[in-house]
Amino acid sequence: MLLLAASCEIPFDLDQNGEPKIYVQAIVKGAHVRIVPIVANPVNGASLQASPMDIQVELNGEPLTVHPEDSISYAASCRLLQEGDEVSVTVRSGSLKPASGVTHFPPSLIVKDFSWERVQVDTIDAVQVAVKLDHEPGNEEFYGIRILRQDHMILPDNSNLSYYSYITPGYILTAEEIGRFDLEDFVQINYDDHFLGGRDYQPLTLVTRKQFDGDTYRFYLNSFDASILSGIRDGMPGGNTGAAGGGIISGEVNPSAGEPGQGVPAVVPIGKRTVFNIYLFRLSTEFYYFAKALYQSNFDFLANMGLIPANFTWSNVDGGMGFVGAITSCYLEPIEITEYFQK
Repeated sequence: MLLLAASCEIPFDLDQNGEPKIYVQAIVKGAHVRIVPIVANPVNGASLQASPMDIQVELNGEPLTVHPEDSISYAASCRLLQEGDEVSVTVRSGSLKPASGVTHFPPSLIVKDFSWERVQVDTIDAVQVAVKLDHEPGNEEFYGIRILRQDHMILPDNSNLSYYSYITPGYILTAEEIGRFDLEDFVQINYDDHFLGGRDYQPLTLVTRKQFDGDTYRFYLNSFDASILSGIRDGMPGGNTGAAGGGIISGEVNPSAGEPGQGVPAVVPIGKRTVFNIYLFRLSTEFYYFAKALYQSNFDFLANMGLIPANFTWSNVDGGMGFVGAITSCYLEPIEITEYFQK
């Protein structure tokens, strides 16, 4: 075992003399462009007093007005974007090399049919959801899904004690199907509608043609693979996936009410109303590849253990790092299930 452990070691020297670069995330959606620029220092940690950011945004070659949005981000407003619109972003700061990137706005999502039904196999009580698009996705079409679950516990006085969590779309309904489990079906990245890979738990699950059956995307809520994902997540250091915001998110996150013993009375509920809010996204190729790279940088077991070379960097920013991408969204009709407990 010692010989095997030693054979996995690959010593190498770090080049600590790199120049600072501009890191930028620019996300285009609706009639809005949000830009988060950061000066990235080399590995030796040398600090640089950067000049104020000079940001230029163009829509189909025409300049847009850019203004600070908060202490770390900038924004540009425009008309409602259409399929194929080209948005370019250039960031300058002092003597640093300018960083620039380009994206094209993806087509709108057209959902032809949306349906769901409750199914039960063995001890699994799940909801099967089917989303039919207006066409069968191609190999270079990329989507995303985010599911917000709200549980409203109905108390005897008809008031509610509410919790919410983000859940993962499932594809396995029985234990016999465990051989079909594939982590590639659960590539996720935190996305708070402004920034990719942050610490705010709002997981966006990436969806490709692989998860579609023709023009229809089917998945389960409360399926068997949810417990598998929870086991993987619980086994990770600190119970989370780190600063990159990738990896697996499952289980209850951010309850909107406290637990009994923390100022909330221990009242026995008489029922529960569960609401699933489903958001479907269409991603530009740049958005998808950068999101997947962030996931891989944080959830590649072999690379993180040093057993294989790390190879998960992706960027479409010239002269710097980061990405310029676009996203469009569609909110599906909420799924609501109410049940009352027997006395």
